[in-house]
Amino acid sequence: MKKTQIYFALIALVFLSCKNPQENVKPISKGLASPVYLNQKETEVYLTDYILQTHKIDSIENSESYTTRLSEDKTKLFISPTKQCRPIENLRLYVAGKTYSIPLFKSTKEAVVFLYPKDKKHKEVAFKSQIVEWQSVPMQENEKEWFFKANLDPGNYQYLFVVDGKEQLDPNNAKTIGNGSGGTNSLFQIKDNPLKVPFLITKKQDAKSFSITSKNTIGTAFIYLNNQLLGAEHVKLTANTIEVSLPSQTDERSYVRIFAFNEFGSSNDVLIPLHKGRVISNTERLKRTDFHTQIMYFLLVDRFLDGDKENTKLVISDSILPKVNYMGGDLQGVVDKIKDDYFSDLGINTIWLSPITQNPEGAFGFWPDPVTKFSGYHGYWSVLNTKIDYRFGNKKVLEDLLAKAHKKDFNVLLDYVANHIHKENPIYINHPDWATNLYLPDGTMNLEKWDEHRLTTWFDTFLPTLDFSKKEVVEKMSDTATFWLTEFDLDGFRHDATKHIQLEFWRMLTNKIKERTNRPIYQIGETYGSPELIRSYVNTGMLDGQFNFNLYDTSVAVFANEDESIDRLSDALSEALKYYGSHHLMGNITGNQDRARFISYASGDVKFDEDAKVAGWTREIKMSDSKAYDKLAMLHAFNLTIPGIPCIYYGDEYGSIGANDPDNRRMMKFKDLDKHELALKEKVKELIHLRNNSMALLYGSTEIETGNDNILIIKRQYFDEVVYSVFNKSDQVFIFKDKKIQPGSFEVIKK
Repeated sequence: MKKTQIYFALIALVFLSCKNPQENVKPISKGLASPVYLNQKETEVYLTDYILQTHKIDSIENSESYTTRLSEDKTKLFISPTKQCRPIENLRLYVAGKTYSIPLFKSTKEAVVFLYPKDKKHKEVAFKSQIVEWQSVPMQENEKEWFFKANLDPGNYQYLFVVDGKEQLDPNNAKTIGNGSGGTNSLFQIKDNPLKVPFLITKKQDAKSFSITSKNTIGTAFIYLNNQLLGAEHVKLTANTIEVSLPSQTDERSYVRIFAFNEFGSSNDVLIPLHKGRVISNTERLKRTDFHTQIMYFLLVDRFLDGDKENTKLVISDSILPKVNYMGGDLQGVVDKIKDDYFSDLGINTIWLSPITQNPEGAFGFWPDPVTKFSGYHGYWSVLNTKIDYRFGNKKVLEDLLAKAHKKDFNVLLDYVANHIHKENPIYINHPDWATNLYLPDGTMNLEKWDEHRLTTWFDTFLPTLDFSKKEVVEKMSDTATFWLTEFDLDGFRHDATKHIQLEFWRMLTNKIKERTNRPIYQIGETYGSPELIRSYVNTGMLDGQFNFNLYDTSVAVFANEDESIDRLSDALSEALKYYGSHHLMGNITGNQDRARFISYASGDVKFDEDAKVAGWTREIKMSDSKAYDKLAMLHAFNLTIPGIPCIYYGDEYGSIGANDPDNRRMMKFKDLDKHELALKEKVKELIHLRNNSMALLYGSTEIETGNDNILIIKRQYFDEVVYSVFNKSDQVFIFKDKKIQPGSFEVIKK
């Protein structure tokens, strides 16, 4: 057995001589230092993500596990792992006489080759997969076969071959999986060793100390207090336990983070919030600025509630059908529902508002059947980036909304669109060269090419995509975004079309937010793509999280479709924890404005293999199977008991039905709910109440168990509090902890 090790900070003698070393440690950045995921060779680290004033960096500690190279201006660090590099390392910086530590995660990628047998009748074979964002990438060839090489982390990968333009499964791989749209993909799996790596569980605690146990031997552990490694006098480590005594502190909020590994790989991470240096063991100590506590509610302002009839105004045009014109919802309607405790009764503590910037007056776009154009009721076609659309309200109403929300202890997030603007926006009128080209070099339109040309593609011909490779565009759009935070007491952003904007913008924006605001700001993005692409936007210097559409797609397939195995959901959840951490701030959604309603898939009124948008236009979507309410309840229970930020799309608390846009954007119902809708809403309230009052569901460890009988058990533990979420997709009653769980149902059991 390898000797257990632990690494401590090298703290200057002047700190050790003080009674309270933390009194001398002033923050040199905002937020916890997110881990750096190392490449197999050299990794470029933007130190501006971590250090507010990089010119104050004095030195970087040497290590035999990696070599470093600092840029002349000290803004970038280049790290190359050596043969001695272990699964987790620590990077220590000395900044203005203080220490700052960043966890480093060694790459777990391995080389993989996908093969397709050569045949004289086939002229071209391409590879299509989530690995390449579902683009068709031509495969290389030799005398015997076509081949595609990739470096992949452990996990599950879906793929297809495109043979002479026709998609087909891998003929040499019997493993397949449904694609969620009625089709099937080949499945490639790289296994890891989850049963042998350390698994850390918080065990005992008092106000100023705690202990951690591990199911497997700990080889090495790193224990951080905020962004510094704790000194040896505060930590005792044995093969299967970690005991920590906390130094005196006066900070309102700080965190202990623990990462460990052994010869088989890395552990789950531990996150423990502290109040003035003491372990928080009761949710009453938590605040709305503790972002792990958020229960998010996404509402389309125009479709929520008409609180001010005087600003209700349709776009006057015979070319716009009522379904895609304004319906009158406004900010005053949101204020009214805050006042009458709609959100409080439900348990919501974070309201996400759809975009409220001024949109155009005219009719734009086109839908062929039935023929219609569209208004900008949704808010995503900005013509003035710093003005509130008069149909939604004004500055006074927004200020009133924020004041009342904060009095109720709610956060309010604003949906902000930076990627594109409307062609009537003065930014485009005055600077047409700030937009990307609508036409590609081959003469075709660069429209909706989400993956092939993701940084330049236009969403429509009247929506110029801005060119964020230009510094002036980055400056302008980051300034208009921060305007909303300096002018109004907002708590953060939901960012539209995140992956379509260069990383430089997100770095500039977050840096400006840190410089110009003095309050916690939460930012969450929208990206469809591989976990690796999604994670590339999430770190200390960019976004706090993104919506996990991959997990959502799997949740829909498993919970809405009775034939889909729950093992698939277990794999997707494990993947999320591996890529984003055990205590991430990713969003777990019940639905959104770009997808058909979950409940309509679950009831069978929208088919998985049809175009859900066409369905919403060509027939009336109804509710034909009330069992769908139970399936939606399972999705709510899943989101509300796993790590991440639960996000409820307006109406999903009672089961609003609908196909895709615009049918999934019906007017919100507050009255006349039937018995099924009322029962679902009550169940959602119970689940939210449980999460809001459970440290285990907010900060606990997560263990996942599945069985051949289609059962999923999720165990969350925070010291002596344990919560089990049990989902039964089998056709038999399942008994767990003396609870009978009926087929197609769930139980959440708190010890």
